[in-house]
Amino acid sequence: MRHVFLIGLSGSGKSTVGRILAQRLERPLLDVDALIEQEYGERIPAIFARHGEAHFRSLEARILAQAIQQPVDAIIVTGGGIVVRPENRSLMAQSGVRVFLHVDPQVSLTRLQAQHAREQQQGQVLEIRPLLSGVDPLANLQQMLMARDAWYREAEYICFTQEKPAEQVALEIMTMLGESPSFAHVPPITRPVHVGTGYDAVVDWGGLVRLADYLKQLQLPPRVFIVTDSNIHNLYIPTLLPQLTAAGFEPQVYTIPAGEGSKSQQQLFALYDWLLEQHAERREALVALGGGVVGDLVGFVAATYLRGVPLIQIPTSLLAQVDSAIGGKTGINHPRGKNLIGAFYHPRLVLADPSTLLSLPARSRIEGWAEIVKYGIILDAELFDLLEAHANALRDFSQPPVALLCRIIARCIDIKVKVIEEDEREQGQRAILNYGHTFAHALENASGYGEWLHGEAVSLGMVVAAELAWEAGLFEQQDLMRQNRLLAALGLPIAYTGTVHAQDILAAMQLDKKVVGKRVRWIMPRQIGKVEITTMPDELVERVITTFMGEK
Repeated sequence: MRHVFLIGLSGSGKSTVGRILAQRLERPLLDVDALIEQEYGERIPAIFARHGEAHFRSLEARILAQAIQQPVDAIIVTGGGIVVRPENRSLMAQSGVRVFLHVDPQVSLTRLQAQHAREQQQGQVLEIRPLLSGVDPLANLQQMLMARDAWYREAEYICFTQEKPAEQVALEIMTMLGESPSFAHVPPITRPVHVGTGYDAVVDWGGLVRLADYLKQLQLPPRVFIVTDSNIHNLYIPTLLPQLTAAGFEPQVYTIPAGEGSKSQQQLFALYDWLLEQHAERREALVALGGGVVGDLVGFVAATYLRGVPLIQIPTSLLAQVDSAIGGKTGINHPRGKNLIGAFYHPRLVLADPSTLLSLPARSRIEGWAEIVKYGIILDAELFDLLEAHANALRDFSQPPVALLCRIIARCIDIKVKVIEEDEREQGQRAILNYGHTFAHALENASGYGEWLHGEAVSLGMVVAAELAWEAGLFEQQDLMRQNRLLAALGLPIAYTGTVHAQDILAAMQLDKKVVGKRVRWIMPRQIGKVEITTMPDELVERVITTFMGEK
């Protein structure tokens, strides 16, 4: 039996997501609380008030035991306290898979209060929910989550629901379960990369669950060293480890703090220490599971530990899938500049699974569109047109256009691969990939790596670069406006709001990797689909940046 049990706090969206899952997967839907009310003839709050919690928990356990006898695999929605009793947890583990819908208690409270208000407006007879009674219902929910969190996390899958519509949460769960029939027609797209010893970059929706198969094709030793971050760990590691173990691998996991601050010497040496403690050998692979920070850091570790060990890149952010995981650039930040310490080191495989984007908060997903717009500006006017035509669907993501998304990611990979195959070590043409990055890296450095996500900074950098090109007579104003409209349509910033001063940006730009003879070389757009590398007059650069940042 493979029932799917949805568990989590009240207000986590279990009922709504359960309905969508049941409809999409054509399974029966069973709601334990609704079954209790149907059999008992009273609402849950009334049962609590009349008979107490102990009586209710016994009733709940009996109804759950009946529900799992359903002869067809069902979606079973549970009450928030179903995990309190060990026999319930054991029964669910034996009868199917559990999905923990993780929600912040404040969000849960807001949803419960809104539901209470709707029922009141509809004239329903209201019983006061125990969760909403008392002087501090938020504290009640927080204490409840703290008490039950370890039991919830026994679930086979954890789905973070923050900032996600119910449709997106359901799609994420379907992908986790490997039950996404509507996506089955999207075959993997493989792009061979002819640099170094060569490797494949693969775009495969749901490919993460097939990681063991990809690793076997590379004929790697059984021990693999997976490095991820604190955000990604809970999303994928609990299910990935059993899959790899069942396939004969011996996965070891190291988790770094999420955020740009981990691209540091401190984390670099912590990873060296871990590998040495594990006696990691030269043929054993390092797997970078995460966004650009994880990929850059782990790539540099792979390049330098024992003078080079196999590297597998599994980018989980849109930005990493189309850019940072491709091309062999690895490195860490220095207090004086971004990516100033690093190496060119190519992986054995890049596996981009776009289904991982379903788990991202909207802001973290949206930043990736900046790098994709960049490709359209520098080399591919048709890609730019495609983004314009589908901007709303790509930004919304409540029902992601899967085939289109895979196609766009694969196209961006192809563009970047063509460039690096001609100029692997950025001696010439590859520099065009840094369109928008001169200002972006300076802004990230001057603001302390945290105020702006990388893609947001790149978006602002492209606005600045296009303005420079227009004022220099290189770029038509209508193309400048098209670029900025598309960035805004995809949810990216096009106007600066912050505390960094123009002089800080101008000083930080002198540490840019494209500086030659103390002159910054700018990537300047000539038309959509074409750029050139050139220096710009200092007076013009200073004026444009000062104006852009709202200074006189």
